Amino acid sequence: MKRLSLLLFIIILLPLTTVAQSDKLFTGMDVFELQWVQDPKISPDGEHIVYSRGQMDKMKDKRISRLWVMDSDGSSHRKLTDQDANESNPQWSPDGSRIAFTSSTEDDGSEIYIYWLESGALSRITQLENSPNGLSWSPDGEHLAFNMKVKEPNPKLADSKQPPEGAEWADNPRVTTRLNYESDGSGYIDPGFTHIFTVPAEGGAPRQITEGDYHHSGDPVWSGDGGCFSLPT
Repeated sequence: MKRLSLLLFIIILLPLTTVAQSDKLFTGMDVFELQWVQDPKISPDGEHIVYSRGQMDKMKDKRISRLWVMDSDGSSHRKLTDQDANESNPQWSPDGSRIAFTSSTEDDGSEIYIYWLESGALSRITQLENSPNGLSWSPDGEHLAFNMKVKEPNPKLADSKQPPEGAEWADNPRVTTRLNYESDGSGYIDPGFTHIFTVPAEGGAPRQITEGDYHHSGDPVWSGDGGCFSLPT
């Protein structure tokens, strides 16, 4: 019984002793010193790894992410581009020569970019209305599929009156018929549905593949011959 009591005492005392011996305790501000790895992707030949490196911006109190690449043995570790912008969703092309990813700044929305590994060239291939997600290369490397929200107009209770020139009227009331219409950190969620699009890997106008009043929000998967792909719902 005495041995059991002594053991319990040691277990209870150990955390207190550890804290007392620590030179510095973790504080709320230390979160700005943390970094984390997300979405690592191995090149088709197994020689390289690209990943998203995240951290907190202390001056703007928000998350930021940059893409980094290294050889599979851990050498040649470097930032992928010289952009001062958020980068995410890296995807290797089937032959491993290019990396598609999404990037955004405070002034511009998220767009799709292509990075050429050998030359270091970088090209923006889209001009989209909303942020793309779920990038997927076609087997021949000629196209990219992705999903993107297609916005719809807000419902109205009645036609809004137009104020006289120079008048200062209150904003029109916002009407919603949805249960989930706001989100922590982003605020009001515009109405609409997520659909699948394709775009040439060399750039061009995106083509909407799906339609309807429901979401296709997962990653599209191409068939082996690139003729079609399975659509997430």
